[in-house]
Amino acid sequence: MNTNLDRFKKSMEGAKEIYTREIMDFTSKIDALGEMTLIEDQDIDTQHYIYSFEKLNETSQRELDEILLEIYSHMEEFSKQNGIEEFYQFARVWL
Repeated sequence: MNTNLDRFKKSMEGAKEIYTREIMDFTSKIDALGEMTLIEDQDIDTQHYIYSFEKLNETSQRELDEILLEIYSHMEEFSKQNGIEEFYQFARVWL
């Protein structure tokens, strides 16, 4: 049986791949971040994609907040340019 969640996940597959590749490439240049873990938090009909990054080098909270804003700004623009704005709405970044 194909549920709404199954259909939603299927519709997001391509965007998830594009978004994940870009966020990994973009954050690889940030020294304060380490390994990324993707968590798929399911709801009834949708799910959120949580990109959780390991914090390195005892980075201050202020600097982490600035990094987070930079990531969100970049990924929002990237999503618009690549037609994956819907996926961006369900993506979260945790530091």
